[in-house]
Amino acid sequence: MNFINRAIKNVTRKYSKSILLVLTFFLIGNLVIIGLGVSNASKSAKILTRKKMRAVVTYKVDYEKVWAYMDSIEDEDERDKFYKDFPSIKLEDVVQFLADDRVKIANALSSSMWYADEKGSLDFVHLNNKREEEMSGSSEQCYYDETGTQVCETYREPYFMIRCNMFPGMIEFEDGGYRIKEGRFYNQEEINEGDPVCVISENLSITNGLGVGDVITLSCGYSSLDTQRAGITAEDLENTFEVIGIYTHNSPLTPDSSNFEWASPYSNPDNMIFMPSTSAYLAQLTSLQKRFDYYSQNQNNYDGDYYLDEDNRPSEENMMKNIDIENATLLLNDPLDVDDFVDDYKGDLSQFVVLDANNEEFKKLAKPLDTLSMYANFIVWLVVINAVVIISLVTALTLKTREYEIGVLLSIGASKLKVIAQFFIELAIVAIIGFSLAVISGSLISKKVGAKVLEYQIASSDLNEDQGYSYDYFDPWSADYTTEISLDDLVAEYEVTISPLIIGEIYIMGLAIVLISVIIPSFMIMRYNPKKILMNTN
Repeated sequence: MNFINRAIKNVTRKYSKSILLVLTFFLIGNLVIIGLGVSNASKSAKILTRKKMRAVVTYKVDYEKVWAYMDSIEDEDERDKFYKDFPSIKLEDVVQFLADDRVKIANALSSSMWYADEKGSLDFVHLNNKREEEMSGSSEQCYYDETGTQVCETYREPYFMIRCNMFPGMIEFEDGGYRIKEGRFYNQEEINEGDPVCVISENLSITNGLGVGDVITLSCGYSSLDTQRAGITAEDLENTFEVIGIYTHNSPLTPDSSNFEWASPYSNPDNMIFMPSTSAYLAQLTSLQKRFDYYSQNQNNYDGDYYLDEDNRPSEENMMKNIDIENATLLLNDPLDVDDFVDDYKGDLSQFVVLDANNEEFKKLAKPLDTLSMYANFIVWLVVINAVVIISLVTALTLKTREYEIGVLLSIGASKLKVIAQFFIELAIVAIIGFSLAVISGSLISKKVGAKVLEYQIASSDLNEDQGYSYDYFDPWSADYTTEISLDDLVAEYEVTISPLIIGEIYIMGLAIVLISVIIPSFMIMRYNPKKILMNTN
């Protein structure tokens, strides 16, 4: 252990040299600490913000690509063929996605406005607003038919929003915005069979004195001149559904909402009824079949040959084919899995469908942090490389003046490895002192420096903080489950802190600099034998 004692004595004996090296490592350490602190803060802010976002991916048709392709088609027959085989999402693909362990649940939704039955046996939850005051049970609407004759008929107001899914469970219930209070949600078997089941709100159940196991009657339309012309009766439009669950929610439509006074009954979330997509389809099947038959018999009044093809006639057999699903939203278990999930599947998708993780806005807002992280990492590596060069040069000059000492040590039997180890320990001692002082000062100044550079980076970016008009009310047609974020959300998570991990990185990086700085110049001297070194010195 003599080489360790010699190293300590050399450090303590040459104060001026040791102090200069301590100051050098102190400056290097401060720059590295600030760089690593800013870089880690930027990455951490992105991760923490991402974790707060809902982990959703939307499977949908890329209509921009569709319209661009259609504009490029010159042949009319080819265009008609493309229209006939218009791109759509496939439910079997969604089933495949659900088999992935990263996916928790899927929404393949459809929504429509329904009516109370002719007898009015089911009342809606009233808002008692201006819309209801001006809304009578029916109103007369007039229009001109194809012969130019004015036709007037009674219009009925839809009271209920029917929200349907092709899969059991929904994101709304998984996230906790909606909660089953009594009973249950519908299952896969009921979806496959199209069972007439539904889940209603607690307030709707109270208004009508309903409980789990009771039945309600709903109409998917109302008897008008158009339906009567197709032979559709009120009985064809009405169906009974068993209430299998009662839900509560945290999206009440209150008087302080901007659209409260003119909100229709169906836009009140208390009047939303959940049921399987297949159940809603079968409830409309008779009216859809009669309408198809009427149009096929009066084909001259309609363009295209859709109604001439009997395979297009609605039926239980082609039920899944006729249910219109615009898109499907997948809820993943972890927001940090979203990007990897999209990358894993995007190569298997057809030309006109996409998996959209809604990352564009996030990436745009995170651009200042990405730039900051890039510059911070660049500075760290620049400092490290320059440190290696400078310390190597200083060490080489020092070793040149100590050639005689090296020759003596080697001649009395000290191994080259121990000689190099002595020089390493000498430099490591002053490096540890310098970096220890840098950890103290760097921890104090890095937060202020980090805040200033972020402020400058944001000010120099082209981001616009105007997020557009923010709606403060429930939208019954909305199926957007992405989490809106702002630049403020990202910045709020940005905080430069010097963690034990960063301190550990500093010491490891410092010792690596010392090792490289010792090995490079030592190699030039240690290649000589002791006799040659002493002869050159003399």
